Amino acid sequence: MKKTELAMLEKAYSAETDAALERSVCHLMQTKSKVADKLVEEGLLRRAEIKISGPLACTIQGYELTDAGRLTYCLSCS
Repeated sequence: MKKTELAMLEKAYSAETDAALERSVCHLMQTKSKVADKLVEEGLLRRAEIKISGPLACTIQGYELTDAGRLTYCLSCS
C-alpha cells in the first residue's frame, strides 16, 4: 500500500476517533482526492451521507472507514 493511501486511511480514522471523543454527529472525512475514490473501489472506504435536521438543516457528504479499512490501517501501525 502506498504512503498516500495510508495517509488517507489515517485521516479517516482520525475523523472517526475525534468525533467519538468530542461526541460529534459528523464522523465523516471530506476530501476531493482521487485516492479516496480508489480506496472506495478497494473496499477500504465507503461514501456516506449524514442529514441534520432542524432550523439550519443540511446534508454532509463524505467518506467513512469500512471494517476492512480499519483493520488495514491498524495493522499498518505496528
